[in-house]
Amino acid sequence: MTQLDTPPVRTARTSARPRRRFDLRVLSVLAVVVVLAAWYLLTDLLKIVPDLYFPSIASTVEAGKTLGGNLALDFGSTAYRMLFGWVIGCALGVLAGLIMARSRVAYFSVNPLIEIIRPVPPIALIPFTILWFGLTDTQRIALAALPCFMTLAVTTMESAKNVNPLFVRAAQSLGASPNQIYRTVVLRAILPNLVASLRIAAALAWAVVVSAEYLGAQNGIGYLILQASNSLNTSVVLIGTATVTIGAFVFDQILRLVTKFLTRWVDRMS
Repeated sequence: MTQLDTPPVRTARTSARPRRRFDLRVLSVLAVVVVLAAWYLLTDLLKIVPDLYFPSIASTVEAGKTLGGNLALDFGSTAYRMLFGWVIGCALGVLAGLIMARSRVAYFSVNPLIEIIRPVPPIALIPFTILWFGLTDTQRIALAALPCFMTLAVTTMESAKNVNPLFVRAAQSLGASPNQIYRTVVLRAILPNLVASLRIAAALAWAVVVSAEYLGAQNGIGYLILQASNSLNTSVVLIGTATVTIGAFVFDQILRLVTKFLTRWVDRMS
């Protein structure tokens, strides 16, 4: 057997890597199990914590049965508003960021307005959006789109300005037009940097939509939580909160898979 035919040596590090990943997944499951066990112990078994302060598993399950299909309808309304606000806000934010990175006139005209509005909590603008759009889905979608726009505009602008100039010069030397450079070089270069901002914007959109549903909405998870809070029905409050949490988690996992596929050329540590 020659040196070239020698089989590769399996080191302890390479053979242990899949096992380490499996162990980490087990730890995640165990963390959830521990929380559920503590919840059951404190509320159902020992009854140390009254239902008014934190509902038991039994009362939460019973409340979930009572809600039935209404919970799914309320979640659908919230998810619809969040998704539309997220898509519109992120798309406009990326567009504004690219324009500001490309044009100094646009930068000095638009960036001061963004920096003035960006620190303002979207919830503080609810009275204005109600006056402008009324108590409609448009008002809630607009509120959800605002933080998404701010987040993506700033991230896109900074990422586009920091693209390696060697890539741009190489494209120019090959005869690429400015539009072709932005489409094939700049957008491709900044896409990995936008992944985290897209995820942050999604979390903000969920929070803003639920908060906006507190005022004037006739459906949605925020409306459900508000009605339950008025009657101190903490079981329904917990169900509504958990529903948003699970929905946001599932959406985030889907977003991670999609963006990982779209940026599959990027070298990652794990």
